[in-house]
Amino acid sequence: MRLHFVLPQLEPFYGMERAAALLMQGLRAQGVEVSATVMSRGIPAGLGDLPIDTLNLGSRITRLMEAVPPLRRRLQALPKDVEIVSSGLWGSVPAGAALAGSGRSFVAWEHSLLPERLRIDRRVRTLARVTRVGVLRPRLVVAVSGGVARTVRHLAPEQPVVTITNPMPLTPFVAPRAVVDPRRIQLLTTAAFRPYKNHSCALSALALLPETYHLTLAGDGEERELLQNQARDLGLEGRVTFLGRVPGVGGLLAEADLLVHPSRAETFGFSLVEAAEAGLPVATLPVPALDELIPTLVPGALAAAPTPVALAEAVRRMTQEARPTHADFEKAWHARCAALDPAVVSRQWVEALQR
Repeated sequence: MRLHFVLPQLEPFYGMERAAALLMQGLRAQGVEVSATVMSRGIPAGLGDLPIDTLNLGSRITRLMEAVPPLRRRLQALPKDVEIVSSGLWGSVPAGAALAGSGRSFVAWEHSLLPERLRIDRRVRTLARVTRVGVLRPRLVVAVSGGVARTVRHLAPEQPVVTITNPMPLTPFVAPRAVVDPRRIQLLTTAAFRPYKNHSCALSALALLPETYHLTLAGDGEERELLQNQARDLGLEGRVTFLGRVPGVGGLLAEADLLVHPSRAETFGFSLVEAAEAGLPVATLPVPALDELIPTLVPGALAAAPTPVALAEAVRRMTQEARPTHADFEKAWHARCAALDPAVVSRQWVEALQR
């Protein structure tokens, strides 16, 4: 088996970029010949052993059209037995256009299509409509969660879909910690300040909790000023810390008492898995994809409703009487080792592509 991936980018090397590298490495360990073309930006230094080329395009939305001519030349030069795998809508649209008229099909690795993303993100809605056009439709969609798979089936009932989780590296078990100081309970968020990440809900929830709760926000983005103004209007200045962008969150996870993740749409939940690996429970809203992680793979709580009141109650329970135990974390760790192991995930890919 030979696979060639079309990836929107590999830098910065975060969730889906890291998952792409792990998947390619896992597939190669299974005897699959892998290669890739990256549309935008460069290639991380640590991936030099993988045959990856880049189109060196910018990151603007116009890259989807700019990529088609060079991508057509690259893909149509591949041997006929090479299966093409596009990552996300941003990879599938140019890959499908580049292959139009060639008689070749492709597989879409999908992680963005969720109801809330379609509702609030015009670009996702537009690209989702485009991929339903006959010549741009993949022969198979590999969805990273059941929520994504359901959305794909709703949009295109005849589209073949299989659900295969993202790979993540196996890590040693880390035991959970008790709340260090009940007089100052440390909450943490780690996400860009974008509308669908919904940090305003976390601030509103904090305002409903006792003054012993403090929230640290690691990240930056278009909503920073709005969120700072909201914190001031809610009288939370002394209980909120805005860190801005940070190079890594390992130290923050080690110091926090709870990860709060108020996102309204989440492709997979990499940050939740990272929290679990650090022995930190989580509190989130009840949204697709996350409801597949909690509590099976990630100890924590889904709020009873997507509201600040419900999130505040989930936070309170996770820092008091319902805090996950050592046994809860150990059980979730074993489940992650079984489900997210790159060797397991890559075998599932091989089986799906051979059907």
